[in-house]
Amino acid sequence: MSFLSSLNASVRFYASLVVTGLIFLCLDTGSFLLRRIMPEGVARRRAGRRWLYAMSRLAVRYLRAAGIIQCDLAALEALADEQHVVLVANHPSRMDSLILASALPRLSCVTKASIWERPVLGSTLRMAGYIRHDTLLRVIGPASERLAEGCQLLLFPEGTRSRAGDAPGPIQPGFAAIAQRTRSAVQVLLIETDSPYLSQGWPFLKRPPLPMRYAVKTGPRFAAPRRDEASGRALVETVETWLNTALANKGQPRPASPDTGKPGAQT
Repeated sequence: MSFLSSLNASVRFYASLVVTGLIFLCLDTGSFLLRRIMPEGVARRRAGRRWLYAMSRLAVRYLRAAGIIQCDLAALEALADEQHVVLVANHPSRMDSLILASALPRLSCVTKASIWERPVLGSTLRMAGYIRHDTLLRVIGPASERLAEGCQLLLFPEGTRSRAGDAPGPIQPGFAAIAQRTRSAVQVLLIETDSPYLSQGWPFLKRPPLPMRYAVKTGPRFAAPRRDEASGRALVETVETWLNTALANKGQPRPASPDTGKPGAQT
């Protein structure tokens, strides 16, 4: 890369950090004000999710227009209006939540407790009804509420981001317990990226090669597992095997079900 090309990429990248920072600041300020205006409840959480969806779309559109990212989110169009489904995805980057939120207006996410203590996004997480992950017992109640409200509940069952170039970490069983308790289907998502940016260990201010490419593909759909330990364990093992195999094979998704036209229904 020539000096001028490198300089151009650096200017665009660091300018994008400023612009997206301002978007997030507006997002959190709006959420803070809505929390003061609206009483706690379902209506406020729905308003928070709509606000988060709108601002996430704005951020992703800007990043695309600036040549910072390229996103293939076409596979998510079939999921946008679905309700009462648990989404399970690998977690290669901190960009994952933003990208998924920009495509799924009903999204609610189980997030690490440490994120709630940050000065920016705290109001947004509370306003949108995101769920703080302290312990599984504290997650199941709010998760049941969000699914009953018509949300799609997103979990990253690795529990943390992957390190660039590494296979995903071990899958934690919390998503299977939630699906068992709420009688919800489980939809697997595969997030593919060629960028190491904001993977585990990548500094926020370090510029990656541009553009950063992301694609989200739909994997198999599993019916709600039976409420016994063996069924939950089998679901966890199947999801872990599928994600590892899909990433190793560059993520070939299952075809759509001929009966529903939706991603790979499986029982």
